Amino acid sequence: MEFLNIMLAVLGIILLVVLIILFVRLNLTVSRINILLDDLENKMKTVNRVFTVVDKVSDSVSLVGDRMVDTISSFISKLFTRNKKIEEKEEF
Repeated sequence: MEFLNIMLAVLGIILLVVLIILFVRLNLTVSRINILLDDLENKMKTVNRVFTVVDKVSDSVSLVGDRMVDTISSFISKLFTRNKKIEEKEEF
């Protein structure tokens, strides 16, 4: 009976030591992961700024292009309406 008690105590101590070692290693791993995530977050902020600049530039270019298309289309529509008005005046 005493042998089983001693064996259980030894196995309990071994288990406790193994769990402590695993906890320390897990703590180190979590610390490394936190450092990597912080670095990744900083890099994402930098990339986010670049994407914001690209977005603003593309919006500006799109706005200029839309205005040019509107101007050209209004010019062409005015040109055709003038021709129609001239033709209608000539018919009367």
